Amino acid sequence: MRNWIESVRQGKYAERWFTYATGLQWKLLVILALIILIALQVIFVNFSDGLEKQLLANVTSDLYRQKNVISKVIEETIHNRKKDEKSGELKEKINNDLARVVFLQTKNNQLINVQILDNNGFIVAATGDGKSKIGLKNPYVHSLLFNQEEIRRSPSSKSQDVLMKVYPLDITNPDFEFDRIYMEYPLDTTYQLIRSIIKILIIQTFYAMIIVSILIVIMTRTITVPVKEIKEQATAMAEGDFNRRVDVRSTDEIGKLAKAFNHLASHLRTALTQKEEEKEKLETVLSDMSDGVIATNRSGAIIVKNERSEQILNQEIKLGEMLNSVLPLSEPVQFPITQELHNLIRVQHDDQDDPLYIKLTFTPLKQKRNKATGTIVVLKDVTEEERLDRQRKEFVANVSHELRTPLTTIKSYLEALEDGALEQPELAVRFLQVSRTEADRMTRLINDLLQLSRLDAKQSRFDKKIMYLEDVLEDVADRFIFQCKQKAIKLTLRHAEDELPRIYADRDKLDQVLDNLLSNAVKFTPQGGAVTISSRLRSDGLIEVAITDTGMGIPKKDLERIFERFYRVDKARAREQGGTGLGLAIVQEIIKAHEGIVWIESKEQKGTTVFVALPPFERRVNS
Repeated sequence: MRNWIESVRQGKYAERWFTYATGLQWKLLVILALIILIALQVIFVNFSDGLEKQLLANVTSDLYRQKNVISKVIEETIHNRKKDEKSGELKEKINNDLARVVFLQTKNNQLINVQILDNNGFIVAATGDGKSKIGLKNPYVHSLLFNQEEIRRSPSSKSQDVLMKVYPLDITNPDFEFDRIYMEYPLDTTYQLIRSIIKILIIQTFYAMIIVSILIVIMTRTITVPVKEIKEQATAMAEGDFNRRVDVRSTDEIGKLAKAFNHLASHLRTALTQKEEEKEKLETVLSDMSDGVIATNRSGAIIVKNERSEQILNQEIKLGEMLNSVLPLSEPVQFPITQELHNLIRVQHDDQDDPLYIKLTFTPLKQKRNKATGTIVVLKDVTEEERLDRQRKEFVANVSHELRTPLTTIKSYLEALEDGALEQPELAVRFLQVSRTEADRMTRLINDLLQLSRLDAKQSRFDKKIMYLEDVLEDVADRFIFQCKQKAIKLTLRHAEDELPRIYADRDKLDQVLDNLLSNAVKFTPQGGAVTISSRLRSDGLIEVAITDTGMGIPKKDLERIFERFYRVDKARAREQGGTGLGLAIVQEIIKAHEGIVWIESKEQKGTTVFVALPPFERRVNS
């Protein structure tokens, strides 16, 4: 069977037939054919049974008619007999009359046997083969008296069935010993007629089945073709093609189904288009977000993530991973989350010295019934906020320390003066000088803090004018030449080879910047060292000033924090030399206000160079 199916599959037409035969149309055809066959079988059974009953009823009616004729003939024969006629002669005459009547009433010699019986069931007269049984008792008469009729195999012909009937003879002479008439009717002709009719009916049914099959095929095609098209359309829709449409060929249920399917495809196309647009919007929003976003299902498996989250965590995040395995949490999160949670984690990247501080916000996703279905995790890089908070705390601590130290010194010296140091003039003068020095230090600190505060709040006023930078550099060099001679430091001013363009700046603020930078250079350069001031025009159009010393230099680890407020490389030495730790911070803020940049390059034990780059006035006008 399997080989036959495989052979049928081979070839174009065979493959089409196999597809057709295994399709819905073939199933409908088989089902309808089976229904028709079952209906025809029921009809044939009922028809053949009814036909047989009708024909037997006709035979019975014919036998009854013949019985009446025979009864009349026998009654006439008995009525016309002579008084001296013997019983044997009468029986002989009855036999002759019976044979004549039966011959005349019989069609196609179908009546095989007719017997006249007496009261005890003995055969008195008979026709055909029954003549040999005259004088014998009929074996069927008693059973026929109760059932009226019976169909049995013919005693004379074992190959055919006969209908046996017993009727009372309608003779008015009560003294006559003839009581009943026994009749046998052959049924071969009747059965042959039934078979002929059934055969004709079967042949007609066969032709009707062919016609009905053709009609069924046509009818099923009106159902299966649209269904097949709908199936193909459903397959195409499953593959993402929503542009195909099913042809609507009728207005019946199949047509309505095709129309509804086209309507469904149109709505699905619209819905999926909207979904794709929303998905693209979501992906665009997620990709453009500065924060990382991770979404999980109810059990904590990741279903959505953006690229920023991978950058923050410095690892690849795969969909389906558990959130607890991705985030470096001290304690795992219990899912599902029912309320908003916050957490702070520390992430160390291999290519960065300082760690990142990431703030995690867990927000549950809930349905209308307030049932948690997932979690949204927002990863926010708060490293800068943490750094600023740390700087704020350090700033407050440094300010407190810087103010407390001179106040403590002033208080102790005042207490000493109060305790009797005033009586010693030399000691009292020295104590008062120290107190004034510490007070001046506090004044400088407070002034620097106020200036920084005004710079931060954009409240510091700048009186900017057009000027030449060479003039500013010459003036600042003149102001520090005496200090450099005291420490035997060689101060050199190197002008640019070409004339520098003019700048637009506040002269006082610019002098403050250069004084601060040159003061630091002289302060941290040992005796016999050198300090160089140089300027040049860079390729990007900025005017660069470089102040180079041959001092102790700045360690690499301190360069990144050198512009922080109150940050000192050597705190003890800086405090001895009267620094507040705010000079470079003020320099940076002033240069920023002039739209310039400042940076430091340094090597330990080899010296430091501070660079300041300012935009020229001409470029400002053109911009």
